[in-house]
Amino acid sequence: MSAVDLARRTTADPLLRLLSHGFSRGFHRPPDAVWRAPYAFRVSAYAVRDSTAALRGPASALRGSASGFRVSASAVPPGSAGTGPEPGADWFAAAGHYVDVAVAPRADGMLRCASLNHPAETAELPLTGPAARAPAWAARPYAVLRGLAAAGCGRGGADLQLNAPLPEAVGLPVAESLECAVALAVSGVHAGRGGDPPTRSQLARLLGSAVPGDDGLRRAVLFARAGHLLAADGRTHLPLRAPDGATDAGLLLLTARPTATRDANAGDATPATPGTPTARTAAGLATAVREALRAGAWSAWWPGTRPGRGVLLLVPPDRRAAVRTATAEAFRRCDLPVPRLLRINAVDAARREA
Repeated sequence: MSAVDLARRTTADPLLRLLSHGFSRGFHRPPDAVWRAPYAFRVSAYAVRDSTAALRGPASALRGSASGFRVSASAVPPGSAGTGPEPGADWFAAAGHYVDVAVAPRADGMLRCASLNHPAETAELPLTGPAARAPAWAARPYAVLRGLAAAGCGRGGADLQLNAPLPEAVGLPVAESLECAVALAVSGVHAGRGGDPPTRSQLARLLGSAVPGDDGLRRAVLFARAGHLLAADGRTHLPLRAPDGATDAGLLLLTARPTATRDANAGDATPATPGTPTARTAAGLATAVREALRAGAWSAWWPGTRPGRGVLLLVPPDRRAAVRTATAEAFRRCDLPVPRLLRINAVDAARREA
């Protein structure tokens, strides 16, 4: 499928059709390529093993052993450099939810950037010379593409249309997925005009030097395999298995809904910031995790590097309904809106769609 006719292809993913149509309307030409990159998440080496550990309090409810995932470093062969994953290190995977990028190359060294998530804002930014001030949603992609341009990749510029359909408040990290998507898209269309594109390993190194971020999440976006975990080295894959050996690991993302809440500690109405829970919401999440573990969930952990509004749960298939009920009741008791529970599948790395 070509990017030119993607907007008119009735069998294509509706989000990709919308992205391609938005690009054509905004930039008055069709995109040359459309890329899709998965959201990525951590599989903590300190995920909860059982409900006994979780019942000791909110902090311990999100820590413990990762033995439920069977990711013992001693069982993993060493990487090509002769060293395997460090004992106790986190693992990573790509989720079956995606950010999308439509792109066409330019030759004037400028980046024109738009987003379906911010339709009232566009940006026109130079990739060389003094940096311009970018909108918040474009700041990290802009920094990435300036870093690539400084390394001689994509210096001609590009028109970009972005789409990150899951809101930040869901709890899955998005920055690294967008960075990888724009880097793959821009380097790819410029390579199509002559020269070889950087390899994914080279892109991973360029991204790490261009913008501070989570290198493990970036490697998951670039190198993940469906149904597998990826070590931080970016080379070692391990099949994702539930504690009972089932291939369906039953991952659910439990997310507190953003709302204005009355924080018991602050004593006033506190608006919930996307990605950052208030004290009351954090207490609700901890309570819901304890109840989920009582209802049969195997473990729970934060999907990113820090506590947020989303918690990943490893749940046996026959206990999903019980866990949904238990977490909803826990939030109601805390006088909070019923949380979202989003199914998460471990999928393949970023790919070109058109």
